[in-house]
Amino acid sequence: MDLHQIQYIVAIAEAQGISKAAEKLFITQSALNQQLLKLEKELGTPLFERRKHSMIPTYAGTVYLEAAQKILNIKKDTYKIIHDISKEKAGMISIAYTPEQGARMFSQIYPHFHEKYPNILFKIQEGRAKDMEQMILKREVDIAFCIRSENGHKLQFEYIDLKTEPIVLAVLARHPHAVLAGSRSYETLPKVDITLFKDSDFVLAAKSTRIRGVSERIFENGGFRPKVLFESISTSTIVSMVKNQMCCAFLPGSYIDPEAPVVYFSVAPFCSWTHSVIMLPGTYLTQPERDMIQLAKLQSNNQLPPFC
Repeated sequence: MDLHQIQYIVAIAEAQGISKAAEKLFITQSALNQQLLKLEKELGTPLFERRKHSMIPTYAGTVYLEAAQKILNIKKDTYKIIHDISKEKAGMISIAYTPEQGARMFSQIYPHFHEKYPNILFKIQEGRAKDMEQMILKREVDIAFCIRSENGHKLQFEYIDLKTEPIVLAVLARHPHAVLAGSRSYETLPKVDITLFKDSDFVLAAKSTRIRGVSERIFENGGFRPKVLFESISTSTIVSMVKNQMCCAFLPGSYIDPEAPVVYFSVAPFCSWTHSVIMLPGTYLTQPERDMIQLAKLQSNNQLPPFC
């Protein structure tokens, strides 16, 4: 098999068409189409079903693509190992992280990483936890900075845990039950009965987020459905709504703000999740990748020194 030809066919499948694939590969549509026709003639069967606006792999195409992806993965893994053996501080690291917490983490560790490895590039994708799991399974990225619940270990992944974080109930300071928090609730996180808030207004995280599942289980245990003002994909938006004295909300502990006009509770049963690095079992981690993960662990535990 010709590696260039393999990459061409994979690109056509990903783009579901010749024109977008050719644009991505920086070759002409005519040249790419000729490569496909040449391969189909060699194999004696079409690899794609040509439709009006897309190209869908035939059964033979699916078989070819599965083998092609394995070959490309072997090439990528081999190059990673050789770069590491030769101590060559160059190459590319493909990662995924969440749009908010993950992006904040990466922006803090990157200056430290870049100082040590200035010639290493990053291929970055953003997504929610479920999306990133699929990126890993499809080998679109090698490493994902993800969040898992207490019982969230899945056999198809390998995990490196960074930190465990509580899920807290953030309540506006003027709420009638805010007095139950006492002083310094941002440190003590006193327990509270969630049913006390059955008539309170809430803003919920979007259904695609992991924290939404956590909050729904809490409401279910409390035996009521909350009064929902709206839902948001953005944790920052939810935090702003609570700080502006508009509603209650469930938040990751890292969003606790001692200066905000907000009190914080834990609810029974105590809820937490774990920030983890996930990858496929047996993934080879280069020294730069290991150093990046160590920086992420330091950042997660507030031990990363300021970059000077």
